[in-house]
Amino acid sequence: MKFQFLKALNHADEKYIEEVLQYDDSSRSERSYKMRIFMNFTAAAACAALVLGAGAVAFGRSADPHTPPISPAAENMPDGETTEPNAASKDSVEIVEVEPTYNERIASGETVTVETHIGERIEHQNFAFTLKDITVSPTFPEGITKADIACSPAVAAYVSTGDANEVGENGYTQIGYESSHYDYSEYAAEHGLPPIESEEGCGSEESGGGRYTARSLEVIDVVDENGLYQGPMDVPDEAYKWVFLELEIENLTDEKQVEYMADMELNGGDLIEHPMTALCITEDGEPIIGPHPYSFYSYETSVSYMSEHTDRETYSGQAEGYKFHNLCFEPKETKTLILGYSVSDHFVYGDLFLKLHNSETFTMPDGFIYLPLK
Repeated sequence: MKFQFLKALNHADEKYIEEVLQYDDSSRSERSYKMRIFMNFTAAAACAALVLGAGAVAFGRSADPHTPPISPAAENMPDGETTEPNAASKDSVEIVEVEPTYNERIASGETVTVETHIGERIEHQNFAFTLKDITVSPTFPEGITKADIACSPAVAAYVSTGDANEVGENGYTQIGYESSHYDYSEYAAEHGLPPIESEEGCGSEESGGGRYTARSLEVIDVVDENGLYQGPMDVPDEAYKWVFLELEIENLTDEKQVEYMADMELNGGDLIEHPMTALCITEDGEPIIGPHPYSFYSYETSVSYMSEHTDRETYSGQAEGYKFHNLCFEPKETKTLILGYSVSDHFVYGDLFLKLHNSETFTMPDGFIYLPLK
């Protein structure tokens, strides 16, 4: 009987075990549930095997098969004294809890510190960038308020489409998803939000072309004072989380550098690679127009928060409007910068990358440089 039981344990659930071990990111909650069932079943089966084994040994020691086996503890007790077995141990089964995944913890509203790439350092265009810390949270970190958010992305519903690397007939790359944005004025009227008194005009007022009297609903419009997103959710996973990272930036040169840092966007989604026709600069400094390898991620969001700004200097040829996001580095100086981003739930559970500041993007044949975040 014991051997039949072990044989059943060994073979009966091979399909179930395989099902538990093979899962994808879209079914993490189901995986967690199945893993708990699987671990409980395994623990129960192990206990049953031990009970059968112990019974077989005791049966072999008894001359009369109808005589109850004597426990080792009872053998060592004085005459007339016996010990009762622990009643609770007969029915106890160890419950094994599975550690929630990173994404399950984020989805449950927990603030999660990411450690995967902490300490990773990349040297790029006279600077060294080192990731010191990164957190993902549904709310602002302590000490950050709505007033500290300089800008935020437009709220959008994202729907995944076909192959991210497919090049369409018009030569443009299909970017792996379609997005639809929300008009602020319409949403504000429906939800009692205050109207915007003035809109920046662009396009033609006469023809109605462009965004002359309307702008998109932005994340900052629909979060509470703690940063919790309360806006539209057109698809099941649509909401927004806050990603804040601490970045150490070192000036590797012996010269003062004034650098625009708002181009350090947070990227995710699909990596797209294809040739691009663009302006390139040869080693001799001669400009040429031609194709070169170009790669980028299908999702990007701009900096919503910076812990430090110069707000006073620009570099040669830079427009005045950019100085707010400038940082001034003395020779060999190292600064620690906190950057904050609002990221759609459609992408926050996947891989995220920081696109490093790249003042020479279109003269570099390798495109953008990315620092992995998780």
